[in-house]
Amino acid sequence: MTRTPQDTFWSDQALATARDAAADPSLVPVAITAANGEQCTWCDCPLSQHQQPGYRCGGCGQQAKSVVSTFAGPGRRYDFPACERHTADIVAAVAQTVAGAR
Repeated sequence: MTRTPQDTFWSDQALATARDAAADPSLVPVAITAANGEQCTWCDCPLSQHQQPGYRCGGCGQQAKSVVSTFAGPGRRYDFPACERHTADIVAAVAQTVAGAR
């Protein structure tokens, strides 16, 4: 999959908005972006799933179609590759984990 400039813009905007919202300790922002193996333009993604073409869903091992990124504070991003079937499950698991921790 080749990204268009507009695809890159929307993905970067979603991640940047979630990253900025993480400055509020009462929030745990989540962003869902395309899993196309390309790096973000606004960060280095040193441990990001975005840099690993061909990565698999953690729920079933199928090819990831998206990456669910959650921010636990400024500079603390966690990426979860997900197939179409497990994207909502991963978001729900993040919400359940956060609810249990509060």
